[in-house]
Amino acid sequence: MKLYKLAALLNRLLLFLQPASLKNNLILGRKIQLFVPIRSDGNGKVIISDNTSVGYPLAPKAGNGEALIQARSKEAVIEIGKNVALSNNVTLIAMNRISIGEHCLIGDFVTIMDSDFHEVDPLRRKLGSGPSAPVILGKNVWLGSRVIIQKGVTIGDNSIISAQSVVTHDVPPNCIAGGVPAKVIKKI
Repeated sequence: MKLYKLAALLNRLLLFLQPASLKNNLILGRKIQLFVPIRSDGNGKVIISDNTSVGYPLAPKAGNGEALIQARSKEAVIEIGKNVALSNNVTLIAMNRISIGEHCLIGDFVTIMDSDFHEVDPLRRKLGSGPSAPVILGKNVWLGSRVIIQKGVTIGDNSIISAQSVVTHDVPPNCIAGGVPAKVIKKI
């Protein structure tokens, strides 16, 4: 058995050894491949649909390459559609909602967050989680390595976000966008 297949079996076993409070909030579809560990220690729901893979043996890894998929508040939901491939060191953190459509490709070190996690007002900065707004990725979206998606962003079906981009506004369907902040480069 290849080493990466053994790692996938071990990571799945480790997932089921988590405390019941965490396991009850994690819903796994069929034929999930876990090439890296998943850390999912929030209070909300995490739904990973059928035929999804987490981690990629040939992609860059920092440490064990784990995926942090954390629905922090009780109301928070992170939903990953069918046939999605998440690479290594992916971070998904929601106070509200993150939805990833079917057939998406998520590059290594990608970060998606639906909140600022702190208030802007200096006197309240340490007191609250700040504003939150859902992040929605359509079907067949490709996020290159080290992309950051910020709160309230919707990325349309079939769009591509180039590596190391920071997405602060919506991206329409069938586009390539990139930069800091990301802007549409061309239609596809």
